[in-house]
Amino acid sequence: MKRKNVSLIAGAAVCTLTVLLTVMYAVVSGMFVHAEYTPPCDTDSISAEAIQTVTERGLIPTEQHAGAVYFYPDRSVTRGELAKTLCILLSLPVKQYAETPLGFADEATIPEADLPYIRAVLAGGYIRLFGDYTFRANDVLSREETADIFGSLLSGAVSTGKSEALTDFEAVSDHFRANAKKAVDYGIMIGYPDGMFRPKEALTRKELALLLHRLLQNEHFIKRNS
Repeated sequence: MKRKNVSLIAGAAVCTLTVLLTVMYAVVSGMFVHAEYTPPCDTDSISAEAIQTVTERGLIPTEQHAGAVYFYPDRSVTRGELAKTLCILLSLPVKQYAETPLGFADEATIPEADLPYIRAVLAGGYIRLFGDYTFRANDVLSREETADIFGSLLSGAVSTGKSEALTDFEAVSDHFRANAKKAVDYGIMIGYPDGMFRPKEALTRKELALLLHRLLQNEHFIKRNS
């Protein structure tokens, strides 16, 4: 009986040692690594690095269809989608707002799963309500509103002349202009090759990815909630 127990103990020890050695080998050899990044099939060389950065951080989701990954770079960004992105980017306390109604006019019309994100950005002052106190989660974001939102995340002020060089920057709405100027002068948002900013046009997912990529590398980026 004693011999049997000794054999069992010895066998268990050998198994444990084998597992430990296997784990050590795997770590040393690099076998245990994160899943390899699969680039979306609809990106280009200009935006590839930015899109990889934002998708790996979970800032902008991808979609899979028939085994292929898609980013949909030309799709417009909605206000509800940006609310989620901002919550992840700024580590906002989303759970805190799961059961905390804020009372804005169209709160009851927004899907329950999206409400905590929208409440969090509203409570933090990151996205403004419209004049009728609605959020309008499905409305697409304009470039000027986006510039206002992200310009507010930059500390200090700078005058590089970049905003003045854009031929239509004066068309930016007055209530967006101060922060939009910061976003452009700091290089977070840029104009088009024709020298225009096109403030009223809808923001695309590709533009948002490039914007976020630049923001994460900018030393003036601040998280106001920290």
